[in-house]
Amino acid sequence: MPSWEGIEDASTMLPRIWLTRTKEGDVWKPLRKIDCKALNESRGEEVFIEGGRATADPKNGTIRYNFINRPQTKLMPATWFTREEKSSKEFVLHPLPEMDSWQVELLYQNAVRASSSLGEGIEDILKEEVILESDPNFKVMLCRNGGVLSLKKRQKTSGFFSLGGPQFTLQRGYGAYSVEGEDDDNSLGPLTHVVFVIHGIGEAMWSREDVDTLCMSEECDRMRANISKKKVATWREECKKCEKAKKPLPMPPNRVEFLPIEWSNKIRSPGQSLMTSLTSVTLRSIPALRAIANDVIFDVLMYLTPEYCEAIIECVTTQIIEQYSTFQRIHPTFVARGGKCSIIGHSLGSVIAWDILSILKDNTERNTPKGNESDPINVDGDNLQNGVYTLSTLDKSADNPLGYQACAKGSENDSKHGTWGPCLPKKMTRIIPFTPHMTIFLGSPVGLFLTLRGAHAVFDEMRAIAEAERASLIPCDDEEADPPPVFNANPIICSPFSLPTGALYNIFHPSDPVSYRIEPLLLPEGVANDELPPPLFLSPDGKTIRLHVKARQVFNNFGSLSEIFNKSVETAAAAAAAADKEAASKMENFDSSRQQVTKKSFEGCIKGKEVSFNLGGRSSRVDFQIQPGVIDNEYLSAVTAHSSYFIHDDVIDFIIFNTKTEEFESNDIE
Repeated sequence: MPSWEGIEDASTMLPRIWLTRTKEGDVWKPLRKIDCKALNESRGEEVFIEGGRATADPKNGTIRYNFINRPQTKLMPATWFTREEKSSKEFVLHPLPEMDSWQVELLYQNAVRASSSLGEGIEDILKEEVILESDPNFKVMLCRNGGVLSLKKRQKTSGFFSLGGPQFTLQRGYGAYSVEGEDDDNSLGPLTHVVFVIHGIGEAMWSREDVDTLCMSEECDRMRANISKKKVATWREECKKCEKAKKPLPMPPNRVEFLPIEWSNKIRSPGQSLMTSLTSVTLRSIPALRAIANDVIFDVLMYLTPEYCEAIIECVTTQIIEQYSTFQRIHPTFVARGGKCSIIGHSLGSVIAWDILSILKDNTERNTPKGNESDPINVDGDNLQNGVYTLSTLDKSADNPLGYQACAKGSENDSKHGTWGPCLPKKMTRIIPFTPHMTIFLGSPVGLFLTLRGAHAVFDEMRAIAEAERASLIPCDDEEADPPPVFNANPIICSPFSLPTGALYNIFHPSDPVSYRIEPLLLPEGVANDELPPPLFLSPDGKTIRLHVKARQVFNNFGSLSEIFNKSVETAAAAAAAADKEAASKMENFDSSRQQVTKKSFEGCIKGKEVSFNLGGRSSRVDFQIQPGVIDNEYLSAVTAHSSYFIHDDVIDFIIFNTKTEEFESNDIE
């Protein structure tokens, strides 16, 4: 029996390989093998592919994406391919349409039977031709070169000119191939966690084809692949250890899905009057720099405008609701099996996530802050009765110009205005359909936005109210007596403010110029900067700190101790005398009324104590900084720090640890 050229799959029942491409001229690429098998078994019905992130429609020959704003791609099956040689080691396969493939397959089967032991020879088959329906200018013929048979695609000409025309070898079957990440995905266990990722500023620029920076959907794809790869690698190592120890193999790791929430392309629609006006007023000089201003900085300016802030929040909330509904349709048992939902916000996206949680808090926890006309917790707005908006009177007001904003207001002589929520033209009632298992801020300016909103005074007022409420529970018959010891000696340090999320982590690179802390805003305003608790170093379990980081900490502590040790005796004595004088002055002017607790009473209250923030949820802390490298220049790192979170090993390990199947509470970060 003669040998054949171009036969990659000699099986009798040749399986169809499904391929896709975005536009004409692109190379056709095969789908994952598991998706090809599902399509071959579907009998023409729609099939969820890529883990449910896309839907393949074999009848219409298209693939549409379920969660991202990406145009449909072409879809086609093939068994035979035209092999276009680019070089001696490089070639491109072009699929033949099914009608042509059937005719070519029939010619091949006839040649196989004719060349078999009981066949009549291939002389007659060598004279046969198949005219391609998809390209009538080409024909397919059986060719013989020595003892090797092959099917050639030649131009349909006659006579001498047919010998010099283009000629291609046909290939049966696609051959061995693998799609990046498919083996890892196939090794994972069930899907137990979905994370909605909200992008920040500049998405309009990063989404352009002429820009190398990845857009958010591409970042999610890369993060998903990196996390799956790490999980599977760790699991395989554990399997090897168990096999050597003759122990039962561990269960496959759970799968985590990352879904991007894209708001920029909807708010910045080219047809909107806003973008038309922006284009008309933009100067034509230095276009590259002006593109940065219009595509990046302009996002922040829009969010600081109440009307566009509302539009962005409404857009993100609507997308989360729709994607959550679509996700449940694709994975109908996800909630029943205890699946969890979380949120990640990057850059400005973290501010949007904060505001969405604030709206969720306002609509689901109306009675959490106690407010009435005599209580300083109120809602800022137009004059209502005595000019005070409380949570109880908010719903009665139809014309509140600042929406739901929760503020703290002191006396007329010492007025405090502020809010932790967004500045909106009206109250928002649309909320996300779940309470996040955890919320992660990456490279977040939330601290800056809260400072601009005056939230520190609000949080401090909440702490003071909590302190007063605690003290009021302690009986005291003598009104002129000193305050109860629990109120006097151990004041509440951290604000009781929290958001509806199981845990909240503010993760930042120490050199990221866009990142800000949140914890200092939850402490009393009188706490000095040098007394603030430093952010924790990010690690999967909250305890693993690299050796060079520990060494740096020891060196810094040693330097501080040396400074104290080298102080002169006279300086120490003077400091002690000043402290005694200040203490005596405090004792003389001490007022037993609990409302006379001043900022100075919190000086030194944090040193040597562990703080716990309610905002952190399961975690007692909120601020986490990425551990610096062994050789790390903060100015050089600042260039790439803000865009490096989705590929940073510390962030990936942290997400893996906190999205494991086991109960999160048993692995809490202290």
